[in-house]
This record gives sequence, structure tokens and C-alpha cells, in this order.
Amino acid sequence: MEAQRKVAKALDTWFDNISDFMPAEVLEELPRAETPPEKEILGLPSDFPYSARTRLGLDTLTKTELCLRIGQLHDALGKLRNALGLKSFLVRQKKRLASGQGPLLRSETEISRAGRQVQKWKVVYQRGWEALTRLREGSESFGMEIQLRPLRELRDEDCIMLSEWLDDHRLWRERGEIAEVEAREKGGGRRELPWFWKTQFENGEDTGMLLTTVQTWTEDGEWYIFTVSLY
Repeated sequence: MEAQRKVAKALDTWFDNISDFMPAEVLEELPRAETPPEKEILGLPSDFPYSARTRLGLDTLTKTELCLRIGQLHDALGKLRNALGLKSFLVRQKKRLASGQGPLLRSETEISRAGRQVQKWKVVYQRGWEALTRLREGSESFGMEIQLRPLRELRDEDCIMLSEWLDDHRLWRERGEIAEVEAREKGGGRRELPWFWKTQFENGEDTGMLLTTVQTWTEDGEWYIFTVSLY
């Protein structure tokens, strides 16, 4: 409840000042709805279809939001990688723990916290991507070339832990190439490392380098060192 109150207060401030940079016509088409604060529509250019943005003269603000959204997506992607890497490391650590209710309980708590961070940044990225997709419609009309590489759509199934990918890779390596080919013909087989992990490498298709680096991340605890700031 306290978090909602703070968000509601911030929204009131936003709407009190929106007329400083938004045309008056925008405010007329943006009635405040009785919704939870976290679902409030801010009235950004991405909240309007292309035809409305053109009619309301929002081209300049559209350019600004486009740049901000691209930055937001890169930031969210980095935090998502960190959260997934941390969760992967914690799961590995839990498997090595000696039996005992106390240590296991603390481990589960840490894993749950990391999982919430994963979900948070996944949603931030997906919503940002949806907004960027809407903004790109008609962007060529004002001569703006949108550089999205290496950004792309993020699916729920992309958000796997490094340890899951590593275990899957080992499993199919043990089963052999013939078994994997047969599985792929049926739509199964070895899972590819999601695209946003590959952006960390000079050559994202070098499987040997990927495997070695992922092994280091998940077993040596590098992700724990670099992600304590999440908490």
C-alpha cells in the first residue's frame, strides 16, 4: 500500500506538470481513469496511435521518447542478465549446501528474491519493446533511422537461467549427435542460448567460448560479485 501511495503521488505531480511540454489537445484526449497507479496511462507519445501523434503534433516528443526507450531497453536487458545470472548461481549454490533447514530456507529466500528481479526486468523490457514498436510506426516520415541491433522481442521462454542452459547442453552432448538430430526433427533437441546472452560476446556463435564462459559464471560466482547491488 505504501508503494502504491508513493506512485500515486508521483503521478499527481506528473499530470500537474504535463502541460509544460505537451499540447493542450493531448490533455483533452487523456482523461484520468480510475485505475491502480501502476496501470495509469501517462500520455506519452507511445500511448497514442500514429495518426493521433501526427494530428497532435507530437513528432519531436516522439523522437525523444524513441531515444529514451532504446536506452531503457538496453538498461533493462543488462539488469535482466544480472538477475538471471545471480539466480543461476544461487541455485547452483543451493545444490552444494549441506542438509539443514536453516541454510536451505535462506537459500530459497535468496532464490525467490532473484526470481522477482528476473520477473521485474522482463516485464520492464517487454513493455518498453511494445512502446518502441508503436513509436516506430511512421518514424521514417521525420527522417529518423532507428538502430535496434542487438535489441529484439523478448519472449517468456527466453528468460532461462544459465545453469538450465548448461545442464541442457551437457545432456544432449551425453545423448549424442544422432539422438539430438532425431529430437530436432520432432521439434525438440538442444536449446539455443537466448539471444541476449550472446550479445556479451564478440562472436555469439562460438559455442565453445559460450560454454566455457557460462561455466565460469555459474560455478565461480562472478555473477554474485557483480549483482549484489540488486539488493
